[in-house]
Amino acid sequence: MPEHRITDVARLTGTNTSTLRLWEQHGLLAPKRSTSGQRIFDDADIATIRAIQRMRKVDGLNMSAIRKALLDQVSSVSDRGSQGGVTGNKTTHPDDDSRVLGVRFRLARQKAKMSLREAAEASGLPISFISTFERTAQGATVASLQALASSYGTTVTELSRSGTRRTDHQVVRHGKERVAPSFGPDISILQLAESLDLLDCQKWVLQPGAESSGFYAHKGEEFIHVLSGEFHISLDGVENSLKPGDSVAFESQRPHAWRAGNDEPTILVWVNTPKSF
Repeated sequence: MPEHRITDVARLTGTNTSTLRLWEQHGLLAPKRSTSGQRIFDDADIATIRAIQRMRKVDGLNMSAIRKALLDQVSSVSDRGSQGGVTGNKTTHPDDDSRVLGVRFRLARQKAKMSLREAAEASGLPISFISTFERTAQGATVASLQALASSYGTTVTELSRSGTRRTDHQVVRHGKERVAPSFGPDISILQLAESLDLLDCQKWVLQPGAESSGFYAHKGEEFIHVLSGEFHISLDGVENSLKPGDSVAFESQRPHAWRAGNDEPTILVWVNTPKSF
């Protein structure tokens, strides 16, 4: 995908560099950065700039209204995609191309009034990773997203919810589950309960070798039951190997890391309470 410097984008869109920086400060834009710290815009950023210009000149919206409109557009994409569910043995990931999750994490950081540097210090993650993830919603691991969400005073579950509505549907049909955030092609998370305030119940499908890529901890308690495959979970540095039919329950404050077996996909029922993942 073509990449452009800020001066080139200003010329292409008929704006000026100070305006583009201002829009970035207000959360309307999230360009990536080069190794030297320069802003780099892609075609998607330019499309967003043109949309902002239209909303300002044609619709007469202020920055707050434009930011809300952009977020509504992102949520709309997510809501349409959330109908994908599972077909056969293949789980769809509706947010992969829409960058929805990255936008939501950026807005959560801004709501917490944290700069990229402050978020990096709080989470222990590199600034470059946080900036890239906010722009592309790619490259994250289970441990890194949990660290970011915790730093912002929220949860991965909350930030991955479709739109802002809580559903009252008590029955979730097979194949109609909402797909939670994508951590890449090796990890699929399906929401098995949407109507509860304190219980987060999910089905995890892990491809051989999938892992958390690090230890993480959070408030609450959790329960894991292995339906198929092999699951290895380390609690306080002690590894436990679980086979089909095995379960484990532990306080989530205990640092934990995990990986799937190497021979076949691993399928789990994973429950957190409260919704703290």
